[in-house]
Amino acid sequence: MSSNSVTVTYRRGRSYVQNRYQVKGPDKQPLVKDGRPVMQTAHGLVGELWVHGLMFETIERMDGYMHMKGGQTYRNSTIYWNGHYGSYVINPWLGRKAEEKQGNILMHPANHASHLEGCVSVGFLNPQGRLEDSKYSFDVLWDQCGGAAGAQQGQVVLNLVVEGDMPARSACTAWCYTG
Repeated sequence: MSSNSVTVTYRRGRSYVQNRYQVKGPDKQPLVKDGRPVMQTAHGLVGELWVHGLMFETIERMDGYMHMKGGQTYRNSTIYWNGHYGSYVINPWLGRKAEEKQGNILMHPANHASHLEGCVSVGFLNPQGRLEDSKYSFDVLWDQCGGAAGAQQGQVVLNLVVEGDMPARSACTAWCYTG
């Protein structure tokens, strides 16, 4: 790997956002019980993602989902275009054994914690705790990591530094907009 690889730093915070969502069954259809939608609450840890002095806000799914270990640098991570999301994504390289055992974690566009399953999203929180401008933020990250403008082919290798362990929700406070 080149010594001039970009370093992207993900810092976990100590507050969380939450949203209610309708649960879907194995057939991807919304579940209904006694004529009412089956609802759950998703919680997302609020944090920051830094590259070249630029800061983006993040949410990472809590609720017992898989997550990256804190205090580690994930070398050989990549940023690339992902057609499923219609956006660039960051793929933290967890190592072959970890990915075979638990699957993969992505940093990808999302607005709410319920849109994530162990993944992290990047953007800016609005006063209601909804993450906005996620796809645009990934465009900026692609550019800052050295990707060719608008390219949907290829990838850029980066070092992803993860600061802080995933805390228990009971050790966190509800996120509050401070303007």
